[in-house]
Amino acid sequence: MYKDKTDKELLEVLDQNSQLTFESQLILKEEIKERGIIADTSELDAAIKDKISRIKNFEYLKDFGFKAETTDNKFLITRTMNATLTDVFAFILGLVIFFVGVNGVVNLVMTFINGDEVDVFTLAVKFAMAGLIFVGIRFFSGLKRLFDYTGFELARTGEDITLKKRFDIKLEEIKAKASDLFLDREEDELELKLGNEVIFTSNAENLVQRMTLEELTKRLKGN
Repeated sequence: MYKDKTDKELLEVLDQNSQLTFESQLILKEEIKERGIIADTSELDAAIKDKISRIKNFEYLKDFGFKAETTDNKFLITRTMNATLTDVFAFILGLVIFFVGVNGVVNLVMTFINGDEVDVFTLAVKFAMAGLIFVGIRFFSGLKRLFDYTGFELARTGEDITLKKRFDIKLEEIKAKASDLFLDREEDELELKLGNEVIFTSNAENLVQRMTLEELTKRLKGN
């Protein structure tokens, strides 16, 4: 990323390190170290340390819509209220857009049936309104997440892992050993799995998400 930059340019990037992504900050630190450049990297080091601390404290689990807490001898993962409300809002918004799209389809069909004369702009608007039906359908994914994660719990107690999740709408409880929990990468997705069941996924290309899921797996496995 920084191989083609001069030392001076690298120092200029260092001055702007707060605007970099976490991955870019790590690469910048390594490049400065490899070149043996004498510079004050305290601000960069502090930013990296803070990010790693937040990852280890599972603060970025909220990016997946979950939160972690320790109660007595139980380490517990549950769905956040914000994530649930977002799913509800997405479904309601999708429903509204879907019905607007349905109305647009009916309006478009009636235009052709009645042989109405319309200009190109009006016809384009009618097609756009009809196309909203597909936009609305995409928002319905919020409903699936609501079904999947209402009542969700992932917990480690002692050496045991307990997963409460809806499969085919019914809330089920799976008990397993920590050794049955693992990470599996499928192209650009990283999946946290318990046996054959996918608990949730992250973007494997996003370093913060990947490290969060890796730390979570370590914590649940007791490593």
